[in-house]
Amino acid sequence: MNMVGDGRRKGDDVLLTLLDCYGINLIVAEDTLARICLLSSLVRSLDDGRIVYIDLDTVFTAYVMHGIMGIKEGEGGEVSKGAKIDIMMPDIGRVEDLLATACSKIDADTRLVVLDSIHGFYHLYDRVKVTSLNQLLTSYITLLAMHAERYSIPFLVTSIRKKRIVEGAGTTQAYSSRYLWSKSSTIISARYSSRDYMLMVRVVKHRIDMLKDTIHALKVAN
Repeated sequence: MNMVGDGRRKGDDVLLTLLDCYGINLIVAEDTLARICLLSSLVRSLDDGRIVYIDLDTVFTAYVMHGIMGIKEGEGGEVSKGAKIDIMMPDIGRVEDLLATACSKIDADTRLVVLDSIHGFYHLYDRVKVTSLNQLLTSYITLLAMHAERYSIPFLVTSIRKKRIVEGAGTTQAYSSRYLWSKSSTIISARYSSRDYMLMVRVVKHRIDMLKDTIHALKVAN
């Protein structure tokens, strides 16, 4: 593994350069805090254009509303440095409407598309088998990736490590990690260290060989 800098001055920009514009960028976070730290850093790195953000578990929205992690939504949805963020949250069982809206917003002015998180998706449906939801989620991810690739826009899908969904009396894997790992062109793991306020980012998989297995230590805004 190669340690690449400490990211104290341009850590936010480093994250953006790691993303692939022609495929799925899978973010595997150690926990929710690590996921939010990484996403907030990416949002802050954009100084123009639009961010299409599908917030399925509403955690990121709560952080934005309270100005946590250096992110605060202003008039017109602008965040720091002038980027505009369109945060969309679905109603239970009506993800299709939100998906249609998200796809309609993706255009040449869009800089980033985020689906956060895949595990929040399963709480939006009642009495539907996990296997059926897996197939539905796969089609949604594929559709969003197709629209993002049309304009060469990075598309992020976030996940929490080893997250599971309880179905009936047993425990069922919420989503096939093998599918995402095989279909993602970039896989990034993230772990937050509260001791020194650092986000440890490791590139697990990347189209560019020299970026694979690199580790970036990024200072988190506090």
